[in-house]
Amino acid sequence: MPKLAVDNLVGEVVIPPSKSLAHRAIIASSLADSPSIIKNVSYSKDILATISCLRSLGIEIVTFANSLKVIPHPLKRVSDLNACESGSTLRFMIPLMLLQDEEIKIDGINRLKTRPINDYLNIFADFKIKYEYNNELPLTVKGRLKAGKYYLKGDTSSQFLTGLMLALPLLEGDSEIILTSNLESIEYVNMTIKILDLYGIKILKTAKGYYIKGSQKYQSHDYVIPADFSQAAFFLVANFLGAKIKLKGLELNHLQGDERIISILEEMGASFDSDYLVTSLEPKNIDISLKDEPDLLPILAVAALAIPGETIFRDLKRLEYKESNRILATKELIEAVGGKVEVRDYAMCVSKGNDLRPNRVKVYNDHRILMAAAILNLLTKEITVDDLKPVNKSFPDFFKIYEALGGKIYE
Repeated sequence: MPKLAVDNLVGEVVIPPSKSLAHRAIIASSLADSPSIIKNVSYSKDILATISCLRSLGIEIVTFANSLKVIPHPLKRVSDLNACESGSTLRFMIPLMLLQDEEIKIDGINRLKTRPINDYLNIFADFKIKYEYNNELPLTVKGRLKAGKYYLKGDTSSQFLTGLMLALPLLEGDSEIILTSNLESIEYVNMTIKILDLYGIKILKTAKGYYIKGSQKYQSHDYVIPADFSQAAFFLVANFLGAKIKLKGLELNHLQGDERIISILEEMGASFDSDYLVTSLEPKNIDISLKDEPDLLPILAVAALAIPGETIFRDLKRLEYKESNRILATKELIEAVGGKVEVRDYAMCVSKGNDLRPNRVKVYNDHRILMAAAILNLLTKEITVDDLKPVNKSFPDFFKIYEALGGKIYE
């Protein structure tokens, strides 16, 4: 089992591009009227899954070292699709599969096979779309999307909403998405709307949800993917814990929900300079909802161990169905090193406990749990994990950077 050891992390990091924005830009480019160039691309497993699925639908994508060229073609099934472990890929692709009246199957691996897709199954029933699904992937569908009213829960995953927003503008008639519960992760929906606008697609907000005019046409657009606040969060918390890491390429762009990590750490008592080094720190407990940014929980729970008293994170329900059950995996991680965690009603209370200590931890094949464990190492000085490979899902160079900053990895 790999052992991570660190005294401190010092140096400079160029933050990798946003995976969430890359998914959307690549798909929008694939639906456009002519080729597009996308620059600053990182080929994580999730992005490779989206590229593979689009190629399976007949899209030509030429990859270079850190950019790609998307050459659109009419959608058709070349082979069955596999979303691997990417929830975004799965939920974005299903509506695109239904733009043609042809039987198509999509599969996945590991926990993705059982990630919920009930919101789409309900839509299939409403619109009489044929499907085969036995409570886990693969899913086989046959039938076309039709313009109309789509009733969708807002508190399951914003990915269902994004998937429909990508496909419905291409239908002949107008459509409306009507939310039947409060919308969570709204910033991810806003991200989708902003990206679609760049490609000539208009989505209108309504009192009940969203109105989507039909017969719209995607226009080609060359795009540079901004740096990813989801990945920057780990280094920002490292600085909160005493590291000296200058973060380059990171700019507030109001596209990414996880940009909120900055304001949360400021609420926890940190002040940052222009390189995101901590200039002052007066640790404070907070009681905060992560309804719109739930994936920040693992690394924020690590930050909470540096604060006397109790820190509370609320509205965590959707973390049950990630790469791991992130609520339980985070609890186990924090408790393994001596922290105290109480979970109740999808809220987590974290406190430091007595003495933090090195230990072995299981990361449950979850990239965010693994990277949180690596940063937690700043408090324990060494920690043993069961696997390093999960970072390939979102941040393949994470441990290369970790070692360059002074971290050590022993097999």
